[in-house]
Amino acid sequence: MPRRLLLVATATILLAACSASAAASPTAAPATPAATASLANGITVDIGGRSLFIYCVGTGSPTVILEAGMTGDHRTWENVVPDVSSKTRVCAYDRANIAPSDPAPTPRDATMAVADLHALLAAAHIDGPYVLVGFSMGGLISQLYAATYPGDIKGLVLVASNHPDENDVFDAHLTPAQIAADKAETMGNPEGFDPFASFKEAQAAGPLPNVPLIVISSGKTDPGVWPPDWDAAVFDKLSADLQADLVKLIPGGRQVIATKSGHEIPRDQPELIVDAIVAVLG
Repeated sequence: MPRRLLLVATATILLAACSASAAASPTAAPATPAATASLANGITVDIGGRSLFIYCVGTGSPTVILEAGMTGDHRTWENVVPDVSSKTRVCAYDRANIAPSDPAPTPRDATMAVADLHALLAAAHIDGPYVLVGFSMGGLISQLYAATYPGDIKGLVLVASNHPDENDVFDAHLTPAQIAADKAETMGNPEGFDPFASFKEAQAAGPLPNVPLIVISSGKTDPGVWPPDWDAAVFDKLSADLQADLVKLIPGGRQVIATKSGHEIPRDQPELIVDAIVAVLG
């Protein structure tokens, strides 16, 4: 997915209630976002000196774990959870520095996110196996979790997900000045998340488990997704190729194109995500 979209990975639910300084500081008290009715109830769970927010509903196994994009929160999934919860247990949560979860030192990366999620599931007594559903940078975190704990995973759904090789592929078509500008902008995200370190971690991870995989890719290009000095046609093609390559991460993986959506598939075509989860469960 385009790196410019890392900063608006969940545009309808960005942390308007949180300032960048509050989200990034390990001592600042995070503001609590106003929860929507569908995801109003949840708990904070101590994972060892700090707590993470998690919301679970439904019964059954495997449990579906929903991973939001960078700077996004559990409300990313408010149009997905109701239909999935009628079929099995489903959980959405907020990473560190995403209120109402506690702040944590920054920068954060995918390895830290995986460790936090593993600790959260254990502390909350949410037993596996799991189907992981990751949106945007959450897709990269889901890939790393699956590679780290392959025995716990029963399926993967990657929604407009980053590819582990994205940074290398993009940088090969950028000047040093463009690379520096892109990194400076991206690293200013309120979550304090370092996607560049995370790409390297995903590349160094072991293979993914041989489980059902569905990749849901955007069918439209959002306006202004690329900086003005980037060749839009080149990066549209690179992005599409990376999405197609995600399918090859696991034998038998398949791709679904969200023809009515740009990057915000959970908002614009949540039914495709529900259908993919149901297919993986089946």
